[in-house]
Amino acid sequence: MHPRSARLVLMVFWQLVILTSVAFAHPPSGIVIDAEGHAYFLYQGLVRLEPSGQLTTIQQSTGGHWLAVDANGNSSRAAQVGYTKISSGGSTLIFGDGAPLVIGADGSLYYGSNGSQEESYPTGALAVAVLPASGPARLFSPSLKQKLAEWKDGVTGLAMGTDGSLYVATWKGVLKLSPDGAIAKVWYPIAVSDCDSDPADHNPANASSPLFRGLGVDSLGDVYVAATSCHRVVKITPAGQVTTISRSERPWSPTGVAVRGEEVYVLEYTNANGPRTEGWSPRVRKRGKDGTWTTLVEFHPATGQHP
Repeated sequence: MHPRSARLVLMVFWQLVILTSVAFAHPPSGIVIDAEGHAYFLYQGLVRLEPSGQLTTIQQSTGGHWLAVDANGNSSRAAQVGYTKISSGGSTLIFGDGAPLVIGADGSLYYGSNGSQEESYPTGALAVAVLPASGPARLFSPSLKQKLAEWKDGVTGLAMGTDGSLYVATWKGVLKLSPDGAIAKVWYPIAVSDCDSDPADHNPANASSPLFRGLGVDSLGDVYVAATSCHRVVKITPAGQVTTISRSERPWSPTGVAVRGEEVYVLEYTNANGPRTEGWSPRVRKRGKDGTWTTLVEFHPATGQHP
């Protein structure tokens, strides 16, 4: 086989492995907070949670894994790579199945991609692409693509830092990319010392992977990330110190994280490391400024209904 063909076969193989495991076998990780304090999360569509506790389904859908909020309403090209754009209460939300995504301050859309220039960078998990407000999509960080290939890992979550840095979650770690796409920091692999091991897809081969998914970053550069297969949310300081800030009792497990000021919001799902047939019901919890955790909304684990 020609070397280029061999590389293509390998790329396709890992694309299938990563996407099958992350995009389609697990419940949503999408949760964001808008400027007014509304929490939006994905459960059988796009749901808005008011500060009062009232729930409103903005759009019903059987799909949707990832969600982003466009604070300035600048991004208008999300549909080009398979995402849905919708406005709600003055906020612009973008969601879809394709891959993790996040919106930059200038309206550029950053998303997980298969990294193929020949295919105009479709969604995937082997790299990160950027679709600017004008012009074609491009590979954002060639060095990230190379590093993920070396690790045989993939993109499982994205978040923007207040300084314009892009944070990338993978099955086993987190990276920080500078605004020009260079790798600025690497926390890999990350060991969750008190991991309540619950392998993704109930596959023993995944037992060594915390499966980091949704993540958020505060103004100090502290990263909060869901370790879905550990039933934990961990905090990573800029110096690399890792501590657990939330332990979820089974069957709950964190899948998404959003940070607003000093508050941390966590989207959890039941049976998040198993198939949909085991029952996926969500709840949203918040850690306040004083470190106290509060459950904002919880759907019944057995019925999936909200009381």
